[in-house]
Amino acid sequence: MLSLTASLGFLPAAASAAPQAEAAAEATRAGLAEDAPSLAYVVNTRTDHRTIASVKRAIARADGSVVATYQKIGVIVVHSANPDFGERIRKARGVQSAGATRTAPLTAAGTTDQGAAEILSAEQAARTAKASEAAGVGEPLEAEQWDLRAIGADKAAKINPGSSRVTVAVIDTGVDDTHPDLAPNFSASQSANCVGGKADTSEGAWRPYTADDYHGTHVAGEIAAARNGTGVAGVAPGVKVSSIKVSDPDNGLFYPENVVCAFMFAADHGVEITNNSYYVDPWLYNCMDHPDQRAIVDAVNRAQLYAQRKGTLHLASAGNSNHDLDSDAIVDDSSPNDTTPGTRTIDPHECYDIPTQLPGIVTVSATGVDKEKSYYSTYGNGVVDIAAPGGDGRYQIPDTPSKNGRILSTMPNNEYAWLQGTSMASPHAAGVAALLKSEHPWASPAQLQWLLKAQADNPGCPASYDQDGDGTQDADCEGGKRVNGFYGFGIVDALRAVK
Repeated sequence: MLSLTASLGFLPAAASAAPQAEAAAEATRAGLAEDAPSLAYVVNTRTDHRTIASVKRAIARADGSVVATYQKIGVIVVHSANPDFGERIRKARGVQSAGATRTAPLTAAGTTDQGAAEILSAEQAARTAKASEAAGVGEPLEAEQWDLRAIGADKAAKINPGSSRVTVAVIDTGVDDTHPDLAPNFSASQSANCVGGKADTSEGAWRPYTADDYHGTHVAGEIAAARNGTGVAGVAPGVKVSSIKVSDPDNGLFYPENVVCAFMFAADHGVEITNNSYYVDPWLYNCMDHPDQRAIVDAVNRAQLYAQRKGTLHLASAGNSNHDLDSDAIVDDSSPNDTTPGTRTIDPHECYDIPTQLPGIVTVSATGVDKEKSYYSTYGNGVVDIAAPGGDGRYQIPDTPSKNGRILSTMPNNEYAWLQGTSMASPHAAGVAALLKSEHPWASPAQLQWLLKAQADNPGCPASYDQDGDGTQDADCEGGKRVNGFYGFGIVDALRAVK
C-alpha cells in the first residue's frame, strides 16, 4: 500500500500498462465532431475559491458544463460533448488531474457477487422454519445461516446486537427499505441516490430501480436484518443501515462520479461505516500512466479520504477474479466494461482496483463454511486486511437444510435468496465493524480498523490449495500465521468483537 500512497501523492508516470481508452476518443475526433455524444469527466484541483472559480471558467471555455462541485476536496463533475475536452482541461491553470469517467457516451455492473441469485422457494422456507424451530434459533430462516455461526454472530447478538447510533451505509444498487427485515433498522435521513454525481434525497430515491437490482438489498440484510421473528438475521441486527445508490440505470455500472458523491454524502451525514461491494467502473484496474484512469483514482481517493477524516470507516470487497494483488503482473481482459474490453497486462502495484486498494480502506477476502478461501476470491499479501464469509457453493458445503454453501439474505419484494462473492464477505466484516463501533463509540476509523484486525482469527496459509484436485495449486498463499495473503489478519469474529 506504500507504493499506492506515494503514487497518489506525486502521481508519477508509471510504465505499467498501455493506455486502452484512446480508440473511442480517436473515432470521435475523426468523424463525430458536430454531433459528438457527451461524456462525463472528473476535474481535480485545489480547494480554494479562487482556483475553483478559475477552473470553472476554463471548463466553460472547453465546452464543458458543471454537474456538481465538491469544493471541500477539489473535485468537479463535468459533462462535455467536446472530444478534446480532457486534453484541453488538463492544460488549464490550476487543474491537477482530469479525465473521462467512462468510455461509453452518456445516455438518457461492476458488483462483486459471483453468479446468479437463487431465490428461496416457499417449500424451502417452510422446511427451514421447521429446522430453525427444532434448533432453537431465533429467526425462521436462521438454520440456513451457517455464516452467522461461523463468526459467532448468533451468540454475539445475545450480548450486544449493535447500537442504533451506528449506521452502515450500503453504497450499491439501492436498498428496498420496505422489506420487513430491513424496515426496522433503515435510516432514510442518511440515504440518497448519487447517480450522476449529485445527491438526490427525495423519498425512495435510494431504492433499487427494479427487482433485478437486488444486490444492495442482499448486502443490507447481511449487515443489519432485524431479529424480529421474520426471515433472516444480520451480523449486527441492532445497528442502522442506509442506502446510497450509485448504479447507472441503463447498464448497472458504478461510475466514479457516483462513488465520489456517495463518499461525500456519507461523510457529511454522520455515517460511521460504508460497505463497498463493487469496483469502480469502467476499469477493473486504473493505471497511473493513463490520464483518465489517473484522474479517476485521484477523485475517488480524495472523497474517501475526506470521509475518513470525518470519522467514516470504509470496507470493500477484494474481488472475484482469484487474482493475486501482490503479484508482479495480472492479465485484465475485462476493461473497459462499458464498451469493448481489450486485453492488457497490468502491475497491481501501479494499477489499482478501486476503492479496495485505496489507502485506509479495509480490503476483505471471502471464505466458505470450512474457513478456507473461497475459490473465486481475490487475495494478496499486504493487500487483504481481513476475511469474512462470502460463500463457496462449489467446494465448501454446509450441513444446513438446503446444503447451500452460499449466503442467504434479503431481496426486493419481501423475498430471500442465496448469493456468493466477496460482495457478501465485505458486509459481514462491516457488520462486525459496526459491533466494534457500538462497543467503542469514540474509536476513529484507524482505531476501528486496528480493533477489527485484532479480533480476527487467522487459520494461516493452508498446506495445499488444490480445491479441484487436479494436482495444481489454485492459488498461492504467502505470509505467516499472523498475516497472510488469503486472510490478511484473519477471519472476523463477531463474538470476540462484543466481548
